[in-house]
Amino acid sequence: MLFFKKKKKDDAIEIKAYFEGTVLPLEKVNDPMFSDKLMGDGVAIEPDAGNLYAPVDGKVASIFDTKHAIGFVLDNGAEVLMHIGMDTVELNGEGFDLDVSVGDEVHAGELMGSIDLDFVKFKGKETVTPIVLTAMDEYKIEFVKTEGHVNIGDVLYKISKSVSYTHLTLPTILRV
Repeated sequence: MLFFKKKKKDDAIEIKAYFEGTVLPLEKVNDPMFSDKLMGDGVAIEPDAGNLYAPVDGKVASIFDTKHAIGFVLDNGAEVLMHIGMDTVELNGEGFDLDVSVGDEVHAGELMGSIDLDFVKFKGKETVTPIVLTAMDEYKIEFVKTEGHVNIGDVLYKISKSVSYTHLTLPTILRV
């Protein structure tokens, strides 16, 4: 005889627009690492302006030396990765001015810095910026907005823990 005990599900955490611009599904990003969802699932924004805002309430877990990618850890343990532009690692941080550091607590809508979009484009790089949930096995996404214009703070998607069950056998239950 098998029993399953449902674990408590956390409340969903919102991922919000971090640039003003046009949101698009990952499948439309011109990089197979994102369009094929190899890095995780989420959406991307083609920015209209270079001010970069925090997409979440959470902790800055990582910033690549080249400043083109920022990782966040959310209160429910989920990790999201923001990748600013395509092939922008090759810019070695030029055009990126970040005002946050690893370990900082950020709040959605808080200014985190700016990106010189004209410089990035002048260097032949795309400015489309995905934000993806990296641990798809433990969490699930509920998409809210995957296309059209977004303003800072508009909800893009929500992340919640996947419903998981603990496998219990009768001998385990009898010991409890």
